[in-house]
Amino acid sequence: MIKDAGDDPDVTHGALIMASVRRGEAGSGVVFRAGEGVGMVTREGLPIPPGEPAINPVPRRMMTEAVAELAAGFGGAGDVVIEVSVPGGAEIAAKTWNPRLGIVGGLSILGTTGIVVPFSCAAWIHSIHSGIDVARANGIDHVAGSTGSTSEQAAQRIHGLSELALLDMGDFAGGMLKYLRRNPVARVTIAGGFGKLTKLAQGFLDLHSGRSQVDFPWLADRLAELGAQPELVAEARTANTANQVLTKAIAAGIPLADLVAARARAVALGILGDCGTDVEVLVFDRKGGLEGRAGFAAETRRVLILGGTAEAAALTRRLGGVGVITSLAGRTRAPAALPGEVRVGGFGGAEGLAAYLEEQRITALVDATHPFAATISRHAEAACRQRPPARLMLVRPAWEPQPGDRWMEVDNMNAAVEAVPAGARVFLTVGRQELAPFAARTDAWMLARVIDPPDEPLPGIAVVTGRGPFDLEAECRLLVEHGITAIVAKNSGGDASYPKLIAARELNIPVIMVRRPAPPPGDSVGTVEEALEWLGRR
Repeated sequence: MIKDAGDDPDVTHGALIMASVRRGEAGSGVVFRAGEGVGMVTREGLPIPPGEPAINPVPRRMMTEAVAELAAGFGGAGDVVIEVSVPGGAEIAAKTWNPRLGIVGGLSILGTTGIVVPFSCAAWIHSIHSGIDVARANGIDHVAGSTGSTSEQAAQRIHGLSELALLDMGDFAGGMLKYLRRNPVARVTIAGGFGKLTKLAQGFLDLHSGRSQVDFPWLADRLAELGAQPELVAEARTANTANQVLTKAIAAGIPLADLVAARARAVALGILGDCGTDVEVLVFDRKGGLEGRAGFAAETRRVLILGGTAEAAALTRRLGGVGVITSLAGRTRAPAALPGEVRVGGFGGAEGLAAYLEEQRITALVDATHPFAATISRHAEAACRQRPPARLMLVRPAWEPQPGDRWMEVDNMNAAVEAVPAGARVFLTVGRQELAPFAARTDAWMLARVIDPPDEPLPGIAVVTGRGPFDLEAECRLLVEHGITAIVAKNSGGDASYPKLIAARELNIPVIMVRRPAPPPGDSVGTVEEALEWLGRR
């Protein structure tokens, strides 16, 4: 086929695209190969890993689906090798950013839909204008301009927007904002990936890769502003892609995407002037996960996160600490550092918490405490009935027994103490606060793992310290070395401490599993992503 880019500026216009298919090895599925003029990926940070042909995920999926359909129709296995070629592609690629991105030997086969519709720049901008006109004519006061389908769907999901409110902004942020300046609506959400919105934050209004590029020293300077370690700042200056910088920032707990969103919002407001349109900027990852946000001026959201779990810490970091207070019970002596404000200690019951919510003007409370922290969860529910900010419970899913598990489930810790077999060698993973009752079982040997050792030694209980996540091999070694014959655990859920249950399954060790207390009534989600979406609707 011949690539037809219409009158959109595109160096691949008129290029011949070829695909050949041959039988592959049995059981291989669909294998992709780079033919003449198609590049190979050599660096991290792209959607395709190094060593693979530069054929993006969506075209791969579409070709795989076509093979599966044909194989099903003719009774074949669908084991094929697809080789994509672009004669002369290596020469064309020299005019693109491929060499800098680490794609060598030719062009990339791109696409988020897998289909290119020829469309001129002027026609595209005209369609944005038409979308704004239609929205205004239908009384819609909140529109969203997105750089692509993934961010559009995510923004629509967060705000519950109708189709009429969605503007196909693409790369033309300036075309949308300048028209809104003359034809305003109350609110506009700008949604997109980190790379394109970084360019907007830098002041570019045309986000096309051929007309604006990410300035990596600029990103490095922003990381330095946020207090990143010098090593991370230096890596950002020589990074391959914007998403590579973002991934490292997230791993370091640096709210870079929030800062980029705030800078992009400032640029957008500068274009809009005093027309009265408020702006929100949402930064999404490639899967539609919210990575950064700069909200509307009218928003005065203040979030209280009842923390102490990995999920609470992840939520705080994803929010960048802006307008966020994290409350810790204080049971861990050296908690991990968190962005934003952190308080430690109790509130003085439900009434004390209600007074705190009022004093701090909290608009949303997220109870992300441990599933066994029943008292604070009850207090949160009661406090929000007295002074009702929105309340959400972020509760990681409970573990479920798997084939080969030898679980005895009990309702509370006293029942767990009674269930310990006489003469057993028991591994306790119930937390420092729950150890004392087990000391009464002098007919069994106990080994307890805790983050911090007890304030005073407990007779008959040996102690090891450790903080998850734990490693399966190490868990098996610990159980074998200590001759463990039974494990007592709370059904805490999550990945960090689950390896001990896999080890118990492999070693045929019974587990006394304490069921969770029933949670109070209210909205509940199981993941940080769902909590972010819930907060985004507030």
